[in-house]
Amino acid sequence: MSYIITLIIFIILLSLLIVVHELGHMIVAIKRGVIVNSFALGFGPKLYSFNHNNIEYRINLLPFGGYVSLFGDDDPGNKIKGSLSAATALSKFMITIAGVFMNLILALIFLFIFLFSINFKFYYSNIIPNFKFTFGQNVNNILFSRINSDKTSTLSKDNINGLYLIKSINNVPIHSISQIQKIVDQNKGKYLYFNYSYVKNINLYGIDLGKVSRAKFLARKNFPKNSGSIGISIQSISHIEFTSVQSKIFSVIAFPYDVLQLTFQGFGYLINQSIVQKNSKIITTQIAGPIGIYMYTNILFQNDGFTGLLFIFGIISLSLAFMNLLPIPPLDGFYVLLSILEGFFSIKINEKWMYYISMAGVIFFIILMIFVTFNDLINFKII
Repeated sequence: MSYIITLIIFIILLSLLIVVHELGHMIVAIKRGVIVNSFALGFGPKLYSFNHNNIEYRINLLPFGGYVSLFGDDDPGNKIKGSLSAATALSKFMITIAGVFMNLILALIFLFIFLFSINFKFYYSNIIPNFKFTFGQNVNNILFSRINSDKTSTLSKDNINGLYLIKSINNVPIHSISQIQKIVDQNKGKYLYFNYSYVKNINLYGIDLGKVSRAKFLARKNFPKNSGSIGISIQSISHIEFTSVQSKIFSVIAFPYDVLQLTFQGFGYLINQSIVQKNSKIITTQIAGPIGIYMYTNILFQNDGFTGLLFIFGIISLSLAFMNLLPIPPLDGFYVLLSILEGFFSIKINEKWMYYISMAGVIFFIILMIFVTFNDLINFKII
């Protein structure tokens, strides 16, 4: 039942992103004197339609996408007043960029409401070494768990299982993995005194911890090949906090900027690690198509409720805004580039080349969609 509820919410919110994007195109087109023929949510056969102010509003069978049909957009030679072809390069630029702008505004709204709902304190898994948000207060939390294959470690002998947050080692507060490595290297052959708390749950707005425990773990000089001196696996969970009134207000811009930076830097880091380790799974396990996004939405919804939905759809809207700027047909960025070439350099691509370029772009995205869908099915063990 939870999957069905999430699916309904997922389709509604995804439709909202699409409607807002296409509304941007339509509103600016009308303002710039270009006639709008139709506004459609979805692709394929028509399920329902109505007309208002000479515009046909359609709901189509396939819900993932939408479009605005403008007069003359399929006939570049049509120079009749009100057609897209007769519009100035500036008008074409504004009409095209409006969808991106609307998704950006929606992302800012979603992410600010998200921050407000979690009291401006956001927890995230930090896969990038030494990454810090540009704005707000950054705090690293170091978690550890026992390496089960290591049967000779102190943790194995004491049967310590689960995930724990390290408070301190030898009474030194711990906030980085490098701290632990340094302490271990300086104390080989000695016992290290850990203060730690059991992690009951982690979500976007906090870590639910048990009581503080204290134990001594031997930093071995000799240890199994696939383990470490202590026999623990370590990961970093960071959080960013906006404390002052000014920082909370400024977070409406600062937080989306940093989240976008974290997203792209994280993807770049994964590509680098994939090349260094010669392991493509480092990348493929992190790429998600529509099925993967839905599955992640369900996970966040179950763990974080509506705050999780605000976060993931804020990220999706933000990503759509910037990905749509890529100069690849049929993305908006390609048509933005065409309007810039026409307006500043008086360069227009002839119809024949436009056809070939557009078809190449469509084929590329069809292949990409097949790949990410198949990848989602594998990652989530659906096939």
